[in-house]
Amino acid sequence: MKVCMIGGTGLLGSEGAKELIARGHQVKAIALPPLPQGAVLPPEMEITYGNYLEMTDGEVRDMFAGCEGFVFAAGVDERVEGPAPVYDLFRKYNIDSLNRLLHIAKESGVKHTVVLGSYFSYFAKE
Repeated sequence: MKVCMIGGTGLLGSEGAKELIARGHQVKAIALPPLPQGAVLPPEMEITYGNYLEMTDGEVRDMFAGCEGFVFAAGVDERVEGPAPVYDLFRKYNIDSLNRLLHIAKESGVKHTVVLGSYFSYFAKE
């Protein structure tokens, strides 16, 4: 299966990409430049540098072309501090953007989606 991943160069995304590729899937990723220092990425992953928040709907459709899967490994988590009310920051980067991407993915024929959330919240509570 061909999978489109947003956030493929981050900690969660790169590990997810490695696992998908090990299981025989193709992964194409969009990520913010520059490449994170010390990142170990699978050489088989196709990476396009860009900002999905700034992409037009047409550019996002092109990104999903031919893909059956979509992995969202981007957004912000509790490590990011923002101005009060912080909900606005999370809404912009996590809720509204993902809602837009999911609609376009569905229109583009994507059948499987995974949203990789932060494990930091879980371990902080532990």
